[in-house]
This record gives sequence, structure tokens and C-alpha cells, in this order.
Amino acid sequence: MATNEPGEEAVESANLTSTAKDSTASEPSAIDTLRVIVVQCSNGYEYAMHGYDFNPVIETELDKFENIKVEPFPLKKLMGVAYQGVFDKKYCPPIIEKVEADYLVLTQFSHKSHPLVTPGIDWGYELRIVNTATLEQVNSISAANLKEYHHIEEHIMENIGTLKDDIEKLK
Repeated sequence: MATNEPGEEAVESANLTSTAKDSTASEPSAIDTLRVIVVQCSNGYEYAMHGYDFNPVIETELDKFENIKVEPFPLKKLMGVAYQGVFDKKYCPPIIEKVEADYLVLTQFSHKSHPLVTPGIDWGYELRIVNTATLEQVNSISAANLKEYHHIEEHIMENIGTLKDDIEKLK
């Protein structure tokens, strides 16, 4: 058998011998995976009681990108931490201390009043991104004056690339 360089192991199959790099070698990967946590909607409690929650759409759509890994929201790790009502970086340090993520996506519905409870109010949402290392914050995608809730989900799916680009710009 041939001598291998450190971090390599020989792979033999039938009459072929090839050398494969050990995945623990210290070479950088071709894709730098960004870990993201979508924090629960800052004013979503009343909306959630009526079945409206667009965070799963954000998580599903972002997770489709090869270089983004959406971590499940860590309820157990965040027990005792104020994560509800967070839509600004100044409230993020207690969350950041408990989780391992590169970015937090903060979400909120545009209005404090629920459109089903207060007639005449249109639907809308806003997203912010916080870099957990620098606490730099940017506003990302948003929409207002939408006539129905499902338009929020459609808008997110249509503009998820912009959210991804905004996350990557915060590197």
C-alpha cells in the first residue's frame, strides 16, 4: 500500500487504490456554512393564537440554500431568557450567550393590532438580521398593505434571496 500524507487515508476497492482527504483535516471547506436562528416573532403571540406564524416559512426557505443552516429554535436552552418581544439588537445579548449561531433573524408583524380583531388594518411584516459576533443589525425584507395573510408567506418566498444576500453581507 502507498504511503499517505497526514490527514489522508487510503481507500481500497477491488483493484483500485485512491487517496481521500480526512474530513477532520484543517483545510477550509469549499462552502462556509452560516448558522441562523429565526427568533420567535416579537409581536406574534396574538397572531399565533389565530394560527398565523410566518417563521416556519422563513426557516424552510432559508434552509434550502446550500451555505445556510437554519438551526431549530432552542426552547430548552433559552428557558429563563427573554426572547419574546425581541426586535432589536439591544435585546439580543442574553440570547446570543445561550445559543450557537452566526446570525439571528428577528421578525414582527407590522401592526400591533391583529387585522382579524381590528377591521380595516392590512397585513404586513418586517425582518431584521443581527450578526451575533458584532451585534451589527440590518433591516431586510418587509411588506405592508397586504390584503391577506397568505400574501406575507408569498412575499417571503419571492424575496428569500434578498434575505440570504443581506445575511451574507453582514459577514
